[in-house]
This record gives sequence, C-alpha cells and structure tokens, in this order.
Amino acid sequence: MLDIIKESEKQKYTVAFAAGEVLFLQGDDSKDLYILISGRLDVYKNDKKIAEFTEPGATVGEMSFLLEERRTATIKALTDVKTIKIPSGQIVDFVHDYPSLAHHVSLKLARRLEETTRIMRGLREFSDQHPDAIVMADKDNNILSWNRAAEKLYDRTWQQMKGYPLADLYQNSQDYQQFVEDVESGNSLSEKEMTVKLSDEVERFVSTSTTVLYDGHHNVEGYIFHSRDMTRIKDLERKYKRTKRWLVPASVLFGLAIVAFFFNIPYFSKGTRILDYKKEAFKDRIARDTRSITSALANHLTTEGPQTVIRIMQDYFTKKNPQHFGITGLILLNRDKKVIYAYSPKSGDEVKDVIGTSYSSIKFRGKEDSSHKIITLFRAKKENPMGEKGVEIAYEIRQGDGDTTNWLIFQLEMEHLNREYGIDTKILSKIEFTEN
Repeated sequence: MLDIIKESEKQKYTVAFAAGEVLFLQGDDSKDLYILISGRLDVYKNDKKIAEFTEPGATVGEMSFLLEERRTATIKALTDVKTIKIPSGQIVDFVHDYPSLAHHVSLKLARRLEETTRIMRGLREFSDQHPDAIVMADKDNNILSWNRAAEKLYDRTWQQMKGYPLADLYQNSQDYQQFVEDVESGNSLSEKEMTVKLSDEVERFVSTSTTVLYDGHHNVEGYIFHSRDMTRIKDLERKYKRTKRWLVPASVLFGLAIVAFFFNIPYFSKGTRILDYKKEAFKDRIARDTRSITSALANHLTTEGPQTVIRIMQDYFTKKNPQHFGITGLILLNRDKKVIYAYSPKSGDEVKDVIGTSYSSIKFRGKEDSSHKIITLFRAKKENPMGEKGVEIAYEIRQGDGDTTNWLIFQLEMEHLNREYGIDTKILSKIEFTEN
C-alpha cells in the first residue's frame, strides 16, 4: 500500500482534512474509498468511539463500496489528516492499475472472517459444557449453532434446526422480535420470559438473555442467546395460586376422591389387568412380526430385486393387519443406517421422500446387548415444516458372521398405542420384545 501513497501521480486524488473535520457520516450513501497517508482518524458508531486508524496505507470505507450499503460508522479526523480519496466510480480502474490495493482489502476481510470463525468455534466448544441452553445466530437471526442443553430444552437437534429462523421456536414470534430490537437499541432489558413452541403442543417456558456480537466497526455480526427452563417454576406458581384460591374446595374434593377410590379399587384393578394383558399382546406381536419379516427379508436382500422386498412389506400390512397394534409403516436401513426401502399403507410422496435419507445422526436408545432400539425423531411434512414427532422401534438384522447388515424399523402411532394399550414413550423404552 505504501507504493500507492508515495507516487507523485496520485496527487490529484490527495485530499486533506483539518482536525475535527468529518470524512463521512454514519448512514451516508456515499461509496468513496479513502487511503490514509498521514494523521489519525477516529471511528464512531452511534456517537461512541469504537476504533482508530493511524498507520499509513490503512483503507477506510471499503465495506460500503463492496456491499453497496450505507455507511455503518462515522469517520472523523482527530489531527490534520492527508488521504487518497478514490471516487466510487473510479475504484475498479484504480484497483486494476494497483493490484496491491485489492490484496490489502482482501487480506483485511480475510482476517475479520478468521477472527469471527475462531470465536464461533471456541464458543461452540465452550457452550457444550454449559448446563444451560446456548444458541448462536447470525445477524438475520438464523440459527448457526446450539449446545447439547439447547437440544434438550427445544427438543430438536442442531442438524434439524440449522439455518432456521430462531423466532420459529417461540409461540409468539413478535415478542421475540421486540426483545431483539430492545437489546440492539440499548434498552435496559436483562432477560425475557417466552413460551417455546414444541411439536407435541406442550408449553415450555424459558427465560432468555442475549449478547450482541459486533465486528471491528461495531456492525452486528450475530447473537448469543442464553436460556433456562422456567416451566417448573411457572407450574409451581400456577399451582400455588390455584391452591391458595381453592384450598377448601380442593380439600373437600380430595376427601371425596379418597372415599371413591376405596369403593372402586376392584374396578381399577380390573382395568389395570386389562391394560397389562394388552401390553403383553403388543410385545409378543412385535417380537413375532420381527422374526417373520427379518427371516423373509434375509433370503431376498442380496439375491432379489427391490420389488420382492417391497412385496414382502406390502403382504405384511395386507395379511397381518399391524395397524391394530399402532404400526403405520416399515423402513429398511443398510449397515450405514441409510434408508434403502420404505412402505406404508398411506404411501404417497412422504414415503418416497424417506428413501435415501440417513439415520446416522439420530440416537438409537436402548441397552447395549439388546437387539432392538427406540428412536425418537422429527420428520418435516407439508402441513408441519418444523417437523412432526415420531417414535420408532429399530431391530438389527444380522448375517451368519454376526455383524449387523441391516436395520428393520417399525413406525408407530403413539396416540393409538397410548389410547388402546396404555403405552407411552417411557413405557415403550422399558419393554423387552421377546416372545413368552
């Protein structure tokens, strides 16, 4: 850069500023580029000094030209200053004649990018060790990263939510947008309580605070949101208010309920026995179906075409009526957990969209020595782009050498299982699917 400012022929571009003069103001739509020859320049953002330039050859104003945006800061001469002023219409020709200017600007941008990347990587590694939810978003409030605690709080994985607007997680997106605007404007607001939008329609209250990330020119580069689950506290507050308001009536009702309970113990016991019988029937059915399907598939996976495998799946739904037991579809994975076959009586585009997708990033929960695992996942659908929660049972298919070659997956309708068999996700995870 010094080779540019020393050349005499550049004198026609030389512009001097007296101490106190302004080169340009924040919000200007000018796009001229300045190269400092001598003196000192101060950088102000919202009337607050954030940086200074003293080194000859420093460039000022390049971001407005490159991004075609208004000035993001005010540049003011602290001392008498001499600069090379390149009008915006001549910058391209100037760079063509003096490639060192392009190299200087590129190096400056690369350093800013490297600094931002290093900060983001370090924050991710640190945040994974933090017990509270930490979410990083870009300047447009799209999700860049979040830690393990955030996956638990929002009931979604980072892979599912990467790039989605953070506002979509909250019940009232306008409250969230107002919160961000208040923080950016400097209003006194340490944290805000908001309601999380969960796919199973269960309310979850979180208390959220945020830190705004700025670049060297005090431009917003992103946000770090720190959230804690306040649902239990909110529930306790509501319970306390209800208890305080209805303490006497509740005590009377409780007493009546105790009396009614003792009179109805025989009926409760009978209902419990029926549910236990249904759970056993469901467990045995899954075990038998797994054995018959895996046996049929094992003879055709390597020797027959895809039509044979699909026919086996179709016959299963046609002849054995698994829908009665809440089974809505079958999926077959290869050893790398990639979907190679899928069938559901509902069929349609949703089944086709599953082919080729991967389960490798989804957690298979269960005992290490168990041949089956429980899977909880979210699938995006036309009517629910954020994802609809699904629960599935995965069975290992092994060949003669004992290695897992495929996974057979039963897709379940948990609402049906809960209603007809008294089985929820917690109970499902404890069932050992072996025939009596």
